[in-house]
Amino acid sequence: MVQQEGCSVMQCFKKEDLSSYEYKKILCKNDEIKTLERHTSHVSDYDDCEEPFNKFNNDFKSNHDNLKRECGKNGPKCCRDVNYYLDYATGIFKASQLNDQDKKILITRLESELERDIRDNDMYICERKTDINSTRKRCILQHLHDLKEDEKSMLSFEKQYKDHLSEKWEKIISYTDSKPSSIFVKIENNSMGIVENYANFLHSSDYICGNDLDELSDDDIKISTNMNDFLSSISLDKIPLKVQKNLCFNKTYVDMLKHKALNLQRINNFLSIGIALLGFFLILVFLHEFSPLGSLLRRFTKKKIEIDENSNDEIIDSYENSENGRPYISYHSTSH
Repeated sequence: MVQQEGCSVMQCFKKEDLSSYEYKKILCKNDEIKTLERHTSHVSDYDDCEEPFNKFNNDFKSNHDNLKRECGKNGPKCCRDVNYYLDYATGIFKASQLNDQDKKILITRLESELERDIRDNDMYICERKTDINSTRKRCILQHLHDLKEDEKSMLSFEKQYKDHLSEKWEKIISYTDSKPSSIFVKIENNSMGIVENYANFLHSSDYICGNDLDELSDDDIKISTNMNDFLSSISLDKIPLKVQKNLCFNKTYVDMLKHKALNLQRINNFLSIGIALLGFFLILVFLHEFSPLGSLLRRFTKKKIEIDENSNDEIIDSYENSENGRPYISYHSTSH
């Protein structure tokens, strides 16, 4: 994004000029998503929503047809941007004043009509799972890619870009994080380690990761309502032995790594002590059973047991020979 002459930073910022909006501004060239939001957010009757819904579907499909050639060149980016608007529209309907049944009808139509028409093309492959965790993961991947594309642009418009992120994700966060700040994410592969609150992550412009984001997949992203759950799944094997460029780790992830490494070290120390004690015990057993010293010890032990048994017999005899309650020691008399 290049700042134009004669305008302030606030005046010059336009989301359409961002690199991440190269396809988005074609898919919604007249900001159709905002028009849909305006006409459906404050009505409670399904009939009032049907016309703007149909118009959005038709316009979006037509815009997508104009983008097909570009989508053939960069299918993954096109798929991400298409899914972003479908998730956005879902958020609009979920946040509307319609009853739950009417909301469900609109969302089902969105998936069965618009999504099907877009998916049924031979230019590129685009999947869209509709379960809530898949939606969250999809948004996380979208955000990482968009931040990387907007890296240079946001430097001149830091505050405006953060405001843009709040607006960009508001509707989607409203239904993918229904209890504010209750969802946490872990993103982990060989060059990336991030543990963060889900909403904070989407609102942040800090996570510009220079590694190959195309290698990042849904399987590298974990979702939980408890951040401590990640302690058991975090992997020390993911950390490269040599420091490389473009590694992307945040402080929370590094702290968890340190905690896990320390716990493993403690366990290893206890195991080492246990193994040492076991080895010492086995040596004693070996010496006792097979060495000359063991034979000597056994003879000594046997002799000591015999002496103890004789002593016990004499004590018992002395008690058995007691008369009138007075014990005496028997002995043999000899004549003088």
